[in-house]
Amino acid sequence: MELVKDLTEADFLRLGSTPKSVDLVVVAVWNDENYGMNFNGYAKGNATYLIPKDWKVTVKYINPSPIPHSLVVVEKESLKKIQMPPPYFKGAAIPDFLKGLAYATQTFSFIADEAGDFALACGFPAHAMNGHWIALEISSTATAPSLKLGSAPPKSASPAKIP
Repeated sequence: MELVKDLTEADFLRLGSTPKSVDLVVVAVWNDENYGMNFNGYAKGNATYLIPKDWKVTVKYINPSPIPHSLVVVEKESLKKIQMPPPYFKGAAIPDFLKGLAYATQTFSFIADEAGDFALACGFPAHAMNGHWIALEISSTATAPSLKLGSAPPKSASPAKIP
């Protein structure tokens, strides 16, 4: 758990250090929800990142577990498949997203250049179809990013973290 020792929910969504950029932290196996197949403690789309269209999204993915998991942005229709397709947006996945990683952190970035309903899904075979995904909405009308966790109201992005 050393990889997530000082993280809080406020770290899951922050404004980036440049205009129209946002930093996400997505943690696999945050708790026991969905038998550990969750991101930030939520599964089966019960958390939603809302990102304005054309923003740069940087994702820090953390898996503090010994079980391989991964992260890839896909269309929601892909969630019914055993194997996830390549990322919908260029660069929107960890390397080797089909194999996953354990006890590790990876960072990737992409431009959210198309509006629509997507998913942040585990690319390890059969994990997404078993609920290991949360929602990602790219909005052409939103002016700021937000994160909705479960039934709580959406929260706006926290200010950028000063290194």
